[in-house]
Amino acid sequence: MAGLTDADIRAMEPMLRACARRSIGNPTAVDDVVQETLLGAVAGIASFDGRSTLRTWLVGILSRKVVDHFRRAKRWESLDEAEDELIAPASRTPDRAIDERRMLRTIERALQDLPVQERMAVVLCDVEELEREEVCNALDVTSTHLRVLLHRGRHRLRRALER
Repeated sequence: MAGLTDADIRAMEPMLRACARRSIGNPTAVDDVVQETLLGAVAGIASFDGRSTLRTWLVGILSRKVVDHFRRAKRWESLDEAEDELIAPASRTPDRAIDERRMLRTIERALQDLPVQERMAVVLCDVEELEREEVCNALDVTSTHLRVLLHRGRHRLRRALER
C-alpha cells in the first residue's frame, strides 16, 4: 500500500506491546516478541495491500510471533508484574487485595493452561476488545472457528474460576 512507512508501523508499538503483555506476561519476552513483530512488519511492508487495517495486519503478525514464542518456550512465564500494575493496594483493604491477587493468579494459571489459539482468541476479543473480524484476520481463522475457540477458552476459564 502506497504511503505506509516505518513510522506508521512504529506508531502502533504501544498497542502491540499491550497485547503482547497480556498474552505473554514476561517483560523480556514481550520486548522480544514486539521487536520480532516490528522487524517482520518492516521487512514485509511491501506485502501490506490494505485489504485489512494496519492494526489487524500487525496483530496478525504479533499473534504468529506469540505462537512461535510459546512453541519455543513450551511454557508460560509469570504475570506477577502485570498483576502488580492491576492492583492498587491503597484503594483496597488488605483482605480484598489478597482476594484479588488470588483471583488474578487463578485467571493467570487458567490462561496459561489454555491452548495458544484459544488464549489468543480470548485475549484479543475479551481483553483487547478487538472486533471479531479483526481477530479472525489476525489469527487466520474463520468466524465459526473463532466462536469455537472463544467458547472453549471461556468455558475452561469459567471451570478454573469455579474451583
